Amino acid sequence: MTSDRPTPLTPASPALPAMDAVRFQASLLGLLHDGAGAEELQQLQKHGDAMALEPGQRELLAGSLQAAFSIQKQQTIQLQREKGLLAVLETAQDLTAIRDLELVLQAIVRRARQIFASDIGYLTHYDRVRNDFYIRATDGATSDRFRNVRVPPEHGICGHVLKHKTPYHCTNYMQDQGFMHDNGIDLAITEEGVCSLLGAPLMVGNHCIGILCVCDRQPRSHEPWEISMLSTLAAQAAIAIENARLFQDTQVALQQASEANALLHRQAAEIADADEAHEQMTKLAARGGTVANILQMVASLLDGEIALLNEAEQLTHHASAPQAAPAPRLADLLQTTDVQDLVHKAVAQSRSSGESQSVTPMPDLIIKVAAITGADRLLGAMLMLSRGAISDTQVRTFERGALVAGLALLSEERSKHALSSRSMATIRSLVTWQQEPLSVLQALTEPLGLDLGAPLRMMVLHVEGNHLEYALRRMRPRLPISVLMEALDGLIVAIYAAQHADETQAAVQSKLVRSSRLNVVGVYSDTMRQIEMLPQRFRSLKRCIDVLRILKRSNELVPEPLFSMYALLFEQRSDKDLNAFIQATIGELIVQDRRRNANLCDTLLAYLDEGQSFKPAAKVLGIHINTLRQRLETIDQLLGNWRNGSKTLELHIALRMHKLGGSLSMPMD
Repeated sequence: MTSDRPTPLTPASPALPAMDAVRFQASLLGLLHDGAGAEELQQLQKHGDAMALEPGQRELLAGSLQAAFSIQKQQTIQLQREKGLLAVLETAQDLTAIRDLELVLQAIVRRARQIFASDIGYLTHYDRVRNDFYIRATDGATSDRFRNVRVPPEHGICGHVLKHKTPYHCTNYMQDQGFMHDNGIDLAITEEGVCSLLGAPLMVGNHCIGILCVCDRQPRSHEPWEISMLSTLAAQAAIAIENARLFQDTQVALQQASEANALLHRQAAEIADADEAHEQMTKLAARGGTVANILQMVASLLDGEIALLNEAEQLTHHASAPQAAPAPRLADLLQTTDVQDLVHKAVAQSRSSGESQSVTPMPDLIIKVAAITGADRLLGAMLMLSRGAISDTQVRTFERGALVAGLALLSEERSKHALSSRSMATIRSLVTWQQEPLSVLQALTEPLGLDLGAPLRMMVLHVEGNHLEYALRRMRPRLPISVLMEALDGLIVAIYAAQHADETQAAVQSKLVRSSRLNVVGVYSDTMRQIEMLPQRFRSLKRCIDVLRILKRSNELVPEPLFSMYALLFEQRSDKDLNAFIQATIGELIVQDRRRNANLCDTLLAYLDEGQSFKPAAKVLGIHINTLRQRLETIDQLLGNWRNGSKTLELHIALRMHKLGGSLSMPMD
């Protein structure tokens, strides 16, 4: 089998020509495409070092290699996450495939250890009789003292997780002061050689019934996705333990009350139905089912209406059973402000309690709400509309559906994150002053749907506060596929085909500029026909954003030509500098306008705009020419000799900036 990878470079010449630099970068891309490891990249680096003798060439190759190593590292992390998600889905299947609870828990601990490549994995269970924790399943531990240690509920990481009901991780257990130490526990930790530790609670409702932990014998920090993955495994373990407890309770009840056999059989059947429903959902997720597929299955299982909200509590998916009841529909109810407020409170309560919540928008209607979280972050919420009482089995099926939907959301989020990273890198390559060759840029943009041969436009948006990611998530579903929009240098930058300009600008106006939750200001360019214009245009748009912010403009989307001249004049100037310029130039006119409503600023601006011609200026203002003359005489008294060329230009700029910025803060006296 032949490979399409470019022929590796060799030190055949004393200097590295431009074409060899392109071949070198193409070799890097080929290695990354084939999943090369760090060793192969290092080998190519040696060839590049031998061929590049000039400092500029070495700097270019070093930058390319640095980017390649970063991408290779991200690929490795993504592979780890994919393996982790697969292990989570396999564990979910085990909840129904393996009937022995101890085997399920042992499998969860073993997979947790494999996902994180940790030295030790273990699961503790809370003993209600003795009021302490004991290790129920372990993998990788060698010390008997460690395997048999009992942890009081107020000590160690178990005590901290039990109290706060959130994951906890430390890089050095013995030196960590975030929890209360115990001599017996510390001795077991020391004997086992544990250094770093990550633990997640096993929650049943609002009660912590145990802790799932992974440990290493050397210092280690854990990424947010690792904490999220361990939390999901812990949730699966909690389901297994809770199901076992429910089953045991049922058996005890059968033995103690023969007269309740019919009821108990029905409860057992309901639990079996819930298990069957969970098995169907987890198998669907394991086969790569989408969030929409999972919602449709839940709707069919519950014979009702299901909706999914994103983290901004906006409706993203809706599904109904084939024989769904007549109106009112769930999607219609969510359009009303009263229902939105009820759902918002229920999502917060569900996230806090770990249980689904019910709201009653009108008599005989119940909306069940279950928050969907990943680690400590809200991913969204699942809703179910019922026209009668909801049984415990239906609630359990609904909550399990929310859990499986959360797994699918995490998977989709991972895919979107990878696409967003590529899109962000592509935008940066397009707007940097040292652009790559056109062929390289086309290779980056074509998979993303952007044609560099077509006329392009660019838009830059500033979002006030810490709402940039929220704004991006709000916009992405509404954009044409070929629009590149990502966060860059603290701004949102969009590059798109000119033919999609109206559609893109309308979407930004609707979802960002007019949003009551956001304070957004943006500038869009005119059409560009050469990609070489992108870096200069990006810098110009950023300058316009600075001027708009200085002028206190908000919730606006404006064309670049309206502000480009002023942006260039006042580049790197603060609002204090701009106010000082306006005050020094036309401050007397502004004060007079405020005191007597004399309209002197508008009069002088119209006069200068019309080339200092009386009749056209009076017509624009809608006043008699004598009134115009009187106002100009007043202006002469206030400003003195203002009619020379340089002074007139300064006045014209100050008046225009004052007009664009509205009423700036000026002294009255």
